[in-house]
Amino acid sequence: MAKLDYVEDLFHDWNEGGRSVGGAAQRVEEEFDRIRAEIGDLPGVVSSPTRLRAMLKHLTRTLHPGMLNDCFHQAETAVCNKRAKSLGRPLSMLSMCLQCPNSRRSAVHLPRLLHARDQARQDFPDLDALPHLQQIAITEHLSSPTRLIAEIHDEGDGPA
Repeated sequence: MAKLDYVEDLFHDWNEGGRSVGGAAQRVEEEFDRIRAEIGDLPGVVSSPTRLRAMLKHLTRTLHPGMLNDCFHQAETAVCNKRAKSLGRPLSMLSMCLQCPNSRRSAVHLPRLLHARDQARQDFPDLDALPHLQQIAITEHLSSPTRLIAEIHDEGDGPA
């Protein structure tokens, strides 16, 4: 039930013009488009909540809500499936999840992305004292949440 409530909130956010990014964004938005066309749920129009929930329910089977992104898991494209064959089960890895074709981020994730970026900046205030290769690695780590935030805000030329 909680997943269905969450997917319904994602739908309403999208239906009201909310932006989403990530590998699964287009696939999920195409499904939202199909549902909106079928039920006529245009912004400002009230559709049957029961019918909407019935149409969204199938998305809950693959949804794994996350702190920094959501996963609409498809085994054939999941990075965690490819990287964790030795364990015999998917294994989430934060840096890989953010780049996975099954991930989707939206305004729901912004507060946590902002917090992650700010916390990382606090943890590494003086990079000049570190060896050069560590500086490069930490700079890349610090740029990741900034890039993800910019994508959601549609800033720059980041992928949609």
